[in-house]
Amino acid sequence: MSNIIKDIPGASKLRIGMIGGGEGAYFASLHRAAMRLSNRYELVAGVFSSNLEKSFEAGVALEIPPDRVYQNIEQMAAIELTREDCINAVVIVTPNHLHYEACKIFISAGIPVICDKPLVNEVEHAYELVRMASKANAFVGVTYTYQGYPLVREARKRIQNGDIGDVRFVYVEYLLEWLAPGVDTLNTSLAWRGDPAKAGITSVVGDIGTHAFNMMEFLVGSRCRELSATLSNKILGWKMDDHCVAQFVFDNNLEGLMWVSFAAPGHRNGLRFKVVGSTATLEWSQETPEILHLKPVDGAELLLRRGQSDCAGALAFSSLPAGCSEGYLEALAVLYNDFAEAVIGSSAQDLMSVPVPDLDQGVRGVELSHRCYESSTEKRWVEF
Repeated sequence: MSNIIKDIPGASKLRIGMIGGGEGAYFASLHRAAMRLSNRYELVAGVFSSNLEKSFEAGVALEIPPDRVYQNIEQMAAIELTREDCINAVVIVTPNHLHYEACKIFISAGIPVICDKPLVNEVEHAYELVRMASKANAFVGVTYTYQGYPLVREARKRIQNGDIGDVRFVYVEYLLEWLAPGVDTLNTSLAWRGDPAKAGITSVVGDIGTHAFNMMEFLVGSRCRELSATLSNKILGWKMDDHCVAQFVFDNNLEGLMWVSFAAPGHRNGLRFKVVGSTATLEWSQETPEILHLKPVDGAELLLRRGQSDCAGALAFSSLPAGCSEGYLEALAVLYNDFAEAVIGSSAQDLMSVPVPDLDQGVRGVELSHRCYESSTEKRWVEF
């Protein structure tokens, strides 16, 4: 897919609906900004809150026609299907526990879905969506944002090309500090992540562990087949896990390690990876996303910079010249660009140089939470 600033000739725009994302929603505005940045979508409909007044307030602010701000998702799907200008896809940005019902309704209607991660909370719900999507032939994308960073894609390309030799070990950490001060200072929009009824069986794994794990499988192109995890709680008053360390064994006996935490002071958005091969190591950090470190055996470290000609894998997804930083919004916009291509035609996915984060990857994230919980509770290795 071309970069997000290529607008001549113009690419077709998709009519998009949104579930969630009213006043106070934590990430929805970032999704809307990324969609605008990609220049591939027009937001035309939605149910922006379970509170009808707040939903209509959001509709007015977003300049949505009043007759396309719906009372509930059932009404939205039913009426949109009768319109000649029916939405081409819907974005779901609600808390985790509301994903399943919304996905189910729109997939049943044959409307493609883009869902925030994790896909759903329950494994059986995840597989039910797989069956429904197959029957309806509907695309389902999952917003694993960090796949959209150009240098992450560059790293994957170099690993697949054998630039670091045989892959021997993969390490990913995702550390945040927002819970470190304690629950008394917690932003209310984050509080639901500690409620089992809303967050699901795990908290930190379902939230950021899914990103870290998805990064591992994306980079090495292998699937985990067993894991051993320890979930723990470091913050008094937080009802769920806020810390996890997990070991993985992938296909071909590749080993991996994941460390995630909500309560690691000094880490604002500390996602980073290290992939160790037989001839070199690749390292990248989300907080310094413009540089990919290539460290060969007994040789000088190479600093690969986004936007330069020696990073062909990244160049295809770069929008700004080298030295002009691209970050989170651009990465999410790249992902939305990919989703647009996938929605337009299923064959488009086969033409892309990287896999689109779809229903399969979404199911993997749901399985991760349950297998980590099982392993931690029973204190043993479990099959994935």
